Amino acid sequence: MASVHQRYRIVEKIDAGGMAEIYRGEAVSIEGFARQVAIKRILPSMCADPKFVAMFLDEARLSMQLTHANIVQIFDIGKADDTYFVVMELIDGINLRRLMQRAIDRDEQLPIALACYITMEVAQALSYAHERRDGEGQSLGIVHRDVSPPNVLLSNRGEIKL
Repeated sequence: MASVHQRYRIVEKIDAGGMAEIYRGEAVSIEGFARQVAIKRILPSMCADPKFVAMFLDEARLSMQLTHANIVQIFDIGKADDTYFVVMELIDGINLRRLMQRAIDRDEQLPIALACYITMEVAQALSYAHERRDGEGQSLGIVHRDVSPPNVLLSNRGEIKL
């Protein structure tokens, strides 16, 4: 197991994109207590772009203020080995892109009821985030900039998370 930070251990790579990688990891606490987490790490090549790093950190800071059943919970933000990472709730399941690809590979369509359910749950997440205010009643100004199938997670228990 690799270590991304003294409190976090990498277990396995889950996914990778053009800007970041996602790992299954463990948050290690005192006395060896560990919690399964997801760790999103900026690719080292992207750390050379100060605008991208600032956007990543701003997104993480705002996301830490969101607590909703349909939004992946952010636990921590950190820096290790000259790159930044976000520690978040691990969703045991599949993303919508992979689910759609499975349907295509089997020459099937997603059931209409499932598509409607996913859409309703994502809409609830977006409504909560867009309407979120700070302690003084000021809008946080959150606008999700990447509502796409890879960013919609379906847990094995039927939860939909953005």
